[in-house]
Amino acid sequence: MVNQQDIARELGLSQTAVSLALRNHPSIPAATVRTVRSAARRLGYRPNPLVSALMAQRRKRPAASLHAKIAFLTPFPVRGRWPSNYAAGCFAGAKSAATERGYLCESFWLGDPAVDQRRLSQILWTQNVQGLILAPMPVNSPPMTLNWERFASVSLDYSLANAKHHRVVDDHAFAMERVLEEVARRGYRRPGLVLRESQDVRTHHSRLGVFLVRRRLYPAWSDIPPLILPEDRWNADLFTAWLEREKPDVILTEEDELHEAVQHLKLRVPQDVGIAFFYKEHSKRSLSGLVIDSRLVGGMATTVLMRMIETNERGTPRVPTTTLVESFTWHQGRTLRPL
Repeated sequence: MVNQQDIARELGLSQTAVSLALRNHPSIPAATVRTVRSAARRLGYRPNPLVSALMAQRRKRPAASLHAKIAFLTPFPVRGRWPSNYAAGCFAGAKSAATERGYLCESFWLGDPAVDQRRLSQILWTQNVQGLILAPMPVNSPPMTLNWERFASVSLDYSLANAKHHRVVDDHAFAMERVLEEVARRGYRRPGLVLRESQDVRTHHSRLGVFLVRRRLYPAWSDIPPLILPEDRWNADLFTAWLEREKPDVILTEEDELHEAVQHLKLRVPQDVGIAFFYKEHSKRSLSGLVIDSRLVGGMATTVLMRMIETNERGTPRVPTTTLVESFTWHQGRTLRPL
C-alpha cells in the first residue's frame, strides 16, 4: 500500500511537506500542492481514515488553546447596528457554538471606506482569523474580493454574487410546505402568496416554487397568481388592487404591514380572509405562522465551518454544498381558522 513516504521519495520532498500538501495547508505553495496531489493519484495513494480522524482531533486542540478566530462579516449600513433580528440571531448562535469549542467569534464590518477588502484580508489573517461566516448580503451586492484562499468560509444565504461558497440556510422550501399543510387542514380553497422580489431572489425562489407546485397538487384550490412586490418595501396600493381583484380566502406572507392593511379594508381576520406567516422572527400571540430561530442557523454554520478549519479546507470549493436547517416552529395564533 502506497504511503506518504513513498510520495515523498518519488518527488524528492519531505514526508512533512507531502502531508501538509495533501491537507491543502496554506504554508505550501499551490504549485507544490498540485504536484503532490497529482503524484498521489498516479501512485494510488489512499489515506487511512482512522489516522486522518486522529490527526484532525490532535489539530483541534492547538486551535482551541491558541484561540483561533471566526469572523462574522456584516454588510450593514452602520457599524455595530444590526438591522434585522435574523442576522443578530445568527451571530448569537455562531458565537455560542464557537465558544463551546474554544474558538473566538467576532463581528467585522465590511462597510469601512478606509479599508478595502485586500487590506481587510490582511487584518483578518494577522488576527488569527481562520474562518469566515458571511452574513446575508443585499441582493445584487458587488462581488467580494477577499483573499479567499487563506480562509474557510460559509455563507448564510444565496445572494452573494459571483462567488462559490458552502452555504447554511433556513429550509425555506420545507417551511413553506408546513404552512401550506396548515392552510389545507383548515379547508381554505383560494390561497394567495404575497412576496417581495428581493426575498424571492434571496431564497433562491424556493418559497415561490413550492407554492406553485403544491397548488397544482390540490385540485380544489383556485389558481390565484402570486403578488410579487417589485421593490424591497411594502406597497399598499399594489396589495389592495391584487386583493380586490383575486379575492383570496387566505394569504401567505412575511409582511408585517399586511395584517393592518387587511383590517384597513374593513375585512375581518380570519372570518373574511386568513393570514399565514411563513416567516416571523418573534411569536406574536395573535399571528398564525412559523417562528424562525436564526440562532440554530448560525450555530450550524459555525459547526460546518469549524470542521472545515480543522481539516484545512480553505478557499472556494470545487463543489459547493448547501446545508438546510429546520429552524422553525408552528405558532397557532388567531389569524387562521381554528381546526
